[in-house]
Amino acid sequence: MTTAGNKYSGAMPRWLCAPIEKLAAGRKAFGAFRASPAVHRFADFFYSPLFIYAVGLITFTFNMIGVDEITYTLLALVGATALVFSPDMLPAFAVIVFFTVARSMGNRDFEKFTSVSYVVLAIDGVIAGASCVFHLLMNFSPRAFRGSRLVLGFVFLGAGLLVNGFLSDSYVWKNVASGIKLIAYMFGVYFLARSCIRPTKNTLRYFAHVCLIYGLVVAAQVCGMYLFNRAFIESGYSKSAMIFGWGISNTAGEVLFRCVPFCFYLICTEEKHVWYYFLAAVLISVAQVFTLARASLLFNIPIFLLCYVLCCVLGKRRKQTLICGGVAVLATLLAIICLRGQLETLFRHFINAGMSDSGRFRLWNEGFGYFRKYPVFGVGLRYKYGESFHHFTYYHNTLIQYTVAGGIVGIGTYLFHRMQTVAMFTQKLTLDRLFLGILFGGILGISLLDNFVMYLSTQLFMGFVLALSERDLEKTLPFAYRKRGKKYKRLY
Repeated sequence: MTTAGNKYSGAMPRWLCAPIEKLAAGRKAFGAFRASPAVHRFADFFYSPLFIYAVGLITFTFNMIGVDEITYTLLALVGATALVFSPDMLPAFAVIVFFTVARSMGNRDFEKFTSVSYVVLAIDGVIAGASCVFHLLMNFSPRAFRGSRLVLGFVFLGAGLLVNGFLSDSYVWKNVASGIKLIAYMFGVYFLARSCIRPTKNTLRYFAHVCLIYGLVVAAQVCGMYLFNRAFIESGYSKSAMIFGWGISNTAGEVLFRCVPFCFYLICTEEKHVWYYFLAAVLISVAQVFTLARASLLFNIPIFLLCYVLCCVLGKRRKQTLICGGVAVLATLLAIICLRGQLETLFRHFINAGMSDSGRFRLWNEGFGYFRKYPVFGVGLRYKYGESFHHFTYYHNTLIQYTVAGGIVGIGTYLFHRMQTVAMFTQKLTLDRLFLGILFGGILGISLLDNFVMYLSTQLFMGFVLALSERDLEKTLPFAYRKRGKKYKRLY
C-alpha cells in the first residue's frame, strides 16, 4: 500500500524505496542549486559557440605540440565539468567529437606513451565515467526514449551482428565481441542522443557550430601535416605517408566531408556572419582536397554545390550567399592560373590514380567467394585475423561488409534497420531534416567506397542525426495529419 510518507512503496519492492527517495531528494536539491543565477550563467557558457571554440583550440594546440596526456586530461576535465553542470549531454557530445581527433602525429599506435601515460589515461577515464554516472543520476528519465521508431530495427541489426559467421570454419568468439562493439557504437550513441539531449530550437544550431569548428580544427591539422611533418614532406607528399595520430588520409577526408553540410545550414538559417560560414565551408573543402582522399572528394563536390544552391534558394541572406559564391569562383580561377605548376605537382596523386579501384574490386570479389561458401551467417567479422588482431576485416563497402560478414541474415537485418532510418527523411521534409538527411545520405554514400559506417567517430554523427531527425519528425507529422483532417498514427 502506498503511504503519504512513501509514494514509491506500492509500486516497487520495499528495499528499493529508500534509495529512490534519496535519489529524488538529491535530484531536487541539485536542481535547485543548478537553478541559482550564478550556476545557471556558468552552465549557459557550455551551450555557447565560445565553449566549442575553446574545446577546439585545446584539441588543436596540444595536438600540434604532441603532448596527448595533457590533451586528454584537459578534455576529460572540461567534459566532466559540462556533465556536472549541464542539464543534458549536448556539451559533452561536443567534447567527445573533438576527442576523436585529439591524438597527435606519431602516436597512432600509442608509441609515445609510457606507463605513466596510461596511468594518466586511467585517471581521465575515471573522472569522465564518474561525471557521466552523476549526470545520468541527476538528469536521466526513461520517458525521453518513449516512442522511438528505430528500436525494432536496432534489435534486428544487433541480432544479425551477434550471429555473424556462426557456421563458418573460421568462427571465433571474438566475432561476438566485434558484433557487440558495433552495436554499442550504433545503438549506444543513438540512445544517449535520444534520451539525454533536449531537442530545443537551438540544438541543431549548436550541432552545426560543432561541425564547423571540428572541420576547421581538422583542416588546420592537415595544414600542419604539409608544413611540419617531415616524413610526409620527404615522401614527396605521398598519400600513403599522410598519417595522423587518429587516422590516415581517407579518414581525414571523410571527417572534413561530413562537416560541410552544416556550415551551409548556418549560412541558410543565420542572419549574420554568412561570409564567415561560407569561408569555413570553403576552407574545409580545400583541406579535404589536400587529404588526397578520392572517395570523400567524389561526394564532397556535389554536396557542396547542392547545399550552396539550397542556400541561394532558401537562405535568409541569399544576396550575400551569391556574392560569396562569385568571389569563391574568381579565387579558384586565379589560383589555377597563378599556381598551375605547383598544383599539378601537388595533385600528382589524383592524376596518377585516375579512376583506379585501389584493390577494392579484388577485395569485393574475394568477399563474394566467401559469401557463396557461407551464405546464411556469412564468414564472420574476424575470419582473417581471428584472435590475433584488434580490428576485424573491412571490405570498404557497407553493403558488401554486411553481406560477406553476416550472410543473408546480416544484410537482411541491416537493410531493415536502414529502411527505418532512411524513411525518416521521406515524410514531410523540413529544412532542418533536409540538411540532416544530406549529411546522413552523404555518409551512407561514401561508405559504399570505404568503412566509415563502422567507425565510432562517424557513428557519433549518425546517432545524433537520427535522434534529431526523429524528434523533428515527431513534431512535424502530427501537425501534417491534423491539417489534412486525418488521425495521426505511427507509420513504421
